[in-house]
Amino acid sequence: MASEVTMTADPFGREYRADIGTFAIASVMGFYFLVVAVILLRGEDDSAVKILVPALLAGIIVLFLGARLWTRTCVSRDRILTRGLFRTIATPWQGIQRIEVVDGIRNRHVVIYDYRGREIVLPHLHSSEVDVEKEARALREIWEKRRGPHWKPISR
Repeated sequence: MASEVTMTADPFGREYRADIGTFAIASVMGFYFLVVAVILLRGEDDSAVKILVPALLAGIIVLFLGARLWTRTCVSRDRILTRGLFRTIATPWQGIQRIEVVDGIRNRHVVIYDYRGREIVLPHLHSSEVDVEKEARALREIWEKRRGPHWKPISR
């Protein structure tokens, strides 16, 4: 699945989010889960099972779509905003200590480290979706321009 990278009128603005292929995958998953639910429920007499199985399968699809479509990384003149399924983190350029490409279990992804040393993974900035080296380089260039003349690394 590729990520959609959107440039805005702001020269520093970029947005990384799921592309339209996510809808296609969700449709296939939905059809698959519907078939599984029909097969499972065909010979079932218990009404609780007839309610719980479709609800569980629908919940899986909703969580998948929510995780893919709601999550994003927004870059602006003032900050990097990471929107997750359950929380949003806004990190001003001055609060960023490093921007790195990190090797994960299945792919490489871009992370930022804030002034507390906390690692923040940037949604949709991983090697299965974008050229992580190129995008990390672009983010570092923006960071160097926007972090301010008084920025100093925090020693750990």
